[in-house]
Amino acid sequence: MGNGTARKKTPAGMVVLQGVLVSLAIYLLAAVVLALLAVKGVMPEKSLFPALAVCCGVCALAGGMACARRVPWGALPGAMAAAAGFGAVLAAVGLLCWTGGVTWTGRGGILLACVLGGGLLAGLLGWRRGGRRVQKKLRRK
Repeated sequence: MGNGTARKKTPAGMVVLQGVLVSLAIYLLAAVVLALLAVKGVMPEKSLFPALAVCCGVCALAGGMACARRVPWGALPGAMAAAAGFGAVLAAVGLLCWTGGVTWTGRGGILLACVLGGGLLAGLLGWRRGGRRVQKKLRRK
């Protein structure tokens, strides 16, 4: 910065954790809104799963965009790391809460595919062509 203050860099692990937390916060809010819409009768029950799958993709996209350019690895690995963390949290909650097992070839696999697709999209949207632009220094005469 121009005023002599140095900007502190956030560690990469903390940036990925922030992306996962953004994804989880949006996901919980979306789940509450979808449940409210189902209870009020605005949305039919059969359309809740597709809406939740879209929400998973959007949540992973938002979390991936939150940390895409802020990690030293690049946009795609950073966004995919945040999406993988979000997917891991969803898988862990699924394994802990449903004792009968999670159907990975059915709806559970679709949700994880949407999460990874959202992370991939965030990495591709966060990528910038051309690399860094260097400012030219002014010459003094």
